[in-house]
Amino acid sequence: MPKKLFIHEKTVEILLKILEAEENKKKAYPMLIAKEVNSPYSYVSKILNEFERFAIVESEFEGRTKVLRLTKNGRKVAELFKEIVRLLECDLVSRDRVEKLKEIYEKSPKNFKSLAGIIAEIERLKNSKDDEVLRGVVELENEIRKVISNERGGK
Repeated sequence: MPKKLFIHEKTVEILLKILEAEENKKKAYPMLIAKEVNSPYSYVSKILNEFERFAIVESEFEGRTKVLRLTKNGRKVAELFKEIVRLLECDLVSRDRVEKLKEIYEKSPKNFKSLAGIIAEIERLKNSKDDEVLRGVVELENEIRKVISNERGGK
């Protein structure tokens, strides 16, 4: 069953290396993939044979060199894994924190005293390297600054 293939990190790495090569208009070679994922050629070859068995990749020889290519369904699988990996590399904790801060902001009285805690937490979240977190932080900070500015201007 193909799903068992993707339980292992190296298997996903191998698949993504083939996708990366295709996206960069390059050819995918088993030996190069083995080197890039830092795995023995024998292991990579075994995984590639399984990929071929399940019609995820197809291969052909150019001279004595084996060249790999994703099948249509293999490309779909690879693109989904690429998206999963991208999501898992995100700062999910900070993303969740930004959403919670937005909820707190919506329910809070719109005055400086009530918003001070949110402002402090926003400052901590500015250290995130996740673009989505940073966009959310800037958006929330701008809203809060408008409220504070209006509060001060109204006095």
